[in-house]
Amino acid sequence: MTSEEFLDAVRFLPSQVRDMAVAATDVDGLPDRSGIDSVVILGVGAGRVAGDVVAALSELGASVPVVATGGRCPSWISSQTLAIAVSQSGNEAATVSAAEHALEAGARLVAVTSGGRLGEVCAQWSVPVVPVDPEAGPSAGIGVAVVPVLVMLERLGLANGMNRVISGTAAQLEERHRRLSEDTQPITDLAAVLPGRVAMVTGAGAVGKHAARRWVQELDLVGGVACVRRRIPTGATDIATGRRLADATATGAVVIVLRHDFEPPGLDGGVALVDDAFEHVHTFRAEGDGPLAQLFDLILTADAVAAALAADRGH
Repeated sequence: MTSEEFLDAVRFLPSQVRDMAVAATDVDGLPDRSGIDSVVILGVGAGRVAGDVVAALSELGASVPVVATGGRCPSWISSQTLAIAVSQSGNEAATVSAAEHALEAGARLVAVTSGGRLGEVCAQWSVPVVPVDPEAGPSAGIGVAVVPVLVMLERLGLANGMNRVISGTAAQLEERHRRLSEDTQPITDLAAVLPGRVAMVTGAGAVGKHAARRWVQELDLVGGVACVRRRIPTGATDIATGRRLADATATGAVVIVLRHDFEPPGLDGGVALVDDAFEHVHTFRAEGDGPLAQLFDLILTADAVAAALAADRGH
């Protein structure tokens, strides 16, 4: 993906989020809500990340337990379980196998996919499918996986307020894009110091963890920067570990700190340790109403940094 194509993905991400919500709303044949006492989300890669994000959000607004098990179908599922198989390509063997096992166990199955093998077997089973874009970029790929699942949980009466969460997320993405267009300094400052250095990305809580994962992936794959994900330090031992990593690179390290409103308390001391121990520290604070909006806000910022790095490399 060229830097211009990447910027297009950033530009249209808010409308993609809304389009994915509409697609999930239009799907017919969802299973009967009656008797569902648990939800399991099956998927690897982006599907696993989506499952973890949805499970974290569901703690605040779901009426039944929602768990993400990756490419494994848990032994406890039954006819009272809603199983949601998530695979953007539809070709991850582990996800297809887990979906097959869920159906054999009597679970009520729904799929989120662009087709592939999962789409084929769902057609054979008459399982409802939310169609998604197989070419969605890194950030849109998370939306492809997360947004339809949230919409379906609300449609089935298993979670409340999810459509409002999605609408607020799209609005925050528009606001962040506007701000990035008006003031590129934080992005260009970070892009200027990253080449030749290792990036250590740190964040706490579910939002910080998943945002840091996406930052590492995009800075590496798109920006061409060596990255690792680290926890926010809790003391001198953590700082020493980070220093050893920085010292192993001739030009040192850049620490990227991701902050948000849903992180556990007591992190300011660790952030202060980082500021004292490293020369290059760049902090980004998420904005938006709710954890999903703040997660995507941080992800969109990662997109912008990765695009700037790719452009500087002539890609």
